[in-house]
Amino acid sequence: MRHGSTTTAATAFCAMLAGASAGCGDDRGASGDGGLFTTASATASGPTGGGGTATAGASAGSGQATAGATTSTSSGGGPKFDVTPDGDLGGPIDCECGNDAWSYIWIANSQQGTVSKINTQTMTEEGRYLVRPDGAGNPSRTSVSLGGRAMAVANRYGGVTKIWARTQFCDPMANGVPGLQTSTGPNDVLPWGEDDCLAWYTPFDDYTTQRPIAWGGQIDEATCDDTVVWTAGCGGGFTDGFGGWPAVFVHRLDGATGQVLSSVEVQGFSCSGLGAYGGAVDPDGNFWISHNGSGGKLAVIRPDDTYTVYDIPGNGFAPYGITVDNEGRPWLSSYGGDLGAAVFDPVTETWQTVPGFASQGGIQQGADGRIWVATVAGFGGTLNQNGIVWIDPDTLTVGDAIPVPGGTVKGISIDMEGYVWAVTGSAYKFDPDAPYTQIGVYSGLTGPYTYSDMTGWGLQNATCNPAG
Repeated sequence: MRHGSTTTAATAFCAMLAGASAGCGDDRGASGDGGLFTTASATASGPTGGGGTATAGASAGSGQATAGATTSTSSGGGPKFDVTPDGDLGGPIDCECGNDAWSYIWIANSQQGTVSKINTQTMTEEGRYLVRPDGAGNPSRTSVSLGGRAMAVANRYGGVTKIWARTQFCDPMANGVPGLQTSTGPNDVLPWGEDDCLAWYTPFDDYTTQRPIAWGGQIDEATCDDTVVWTAGCGGGFTDGFGGWPAVFVHRLDGATGQVLSSVEVQGFSCSGLGAYGGAVDPDGNFWISHNGSGGKLAVIRPDDTYTVYDIPGNGFAPYGITVDNEGRPWLSSYGGDLGAAVFDPVTETWQTVPGFASQGGIQQGADGRIWVATVAGFGGTLNQNGIVWIDPDTLTVGDAIPVPGGTVKGISIDMEGYVWAVTGSAYKFDPDAPYTQIGVYSGLTGPYTYSDMTGWGLQNATCNPAG
């Protein structure tokens, strides 16, 4: 593996931690109050997926989505390390901590209402899929399951969709027609309900903003699939999400069926300003969300539906992207003048900010430990450039910047070989070793807007490779 990528090493590392908590994490957490706004939530009585039913082309997804349920399909205990055969490749792939058999980046074509599956090694688009029945969901954030077998995408106008990554996981009778029917590329988008690789769709019809999406990082022994998908949203009659309900709702969905397992209203985390703007899971399976813009909040929601809301740094810090590093620390990018990023320590409940640039895009830790951040021109800062930059997570030193063509960089992600991806109107692939060679570009996208964990590396890094 390249650039310190630890996909194979992580498998062995997880095996040593077989008694650990969800997804191979260590025992760090983010409880505490420290004088900050803290509350433990009861069962929510608010929206539960718009009153809709999770639907699917396959057998998954039947049953009414309801709030307040605390059951889980997980087999319990520590993570599992079974190996399952890969029908395409003929060899075994690890059931828990990712794989080194394939690598995809999933990018939402927001304007088209689709998501693209791009092979990061061949630079070809191998499938494009509708992600809401009406095709008008305006999809954005994507998240890849821990084993890489599936992707979940959030529609900004409501609804969550799961799509299988490989044909051997799809149901060849999902659409009722014998044989496998699925997209083969950008010019082969099947009508809704006809693609056999659609696993399930869960509507959230009341929502006018639903952005965060993240797999939970814990594998079910029987299915070899992640047990939980986290999402958050709110609404109130405004198509852009502003105003509306006083607080956001966070939901845990069953990864196998799409049914809502539990819902919690995160009091103190407002729906204003597009509500929860991004989300990421830490080594303990907790879900972190953040606002967009100055004056917002950071919050952590735990699998038991308790949560804590934190203030973000002052001095004009304006959060945008979010990730969690392999020490369990949330990082935020920022377009607040010269404060381009910040890291939060959930143990000491303290922040450290990183000056020198502005960002209005993604952020993710690389395979070599560096934090990669999108940079943006026009918001001040020493570096006034559309591109990407890296941060040393120990010293907070800002490294050399890499200009990226095509305007503002939104998406930042790391693929399974350790290469850095930056998404503007196209998807650019960079070698992170100086002089940061651009080694590929894919330009067949349609109005892309994705800056979450598009490859699944962020989840694997935080869950399967904890530091210390």
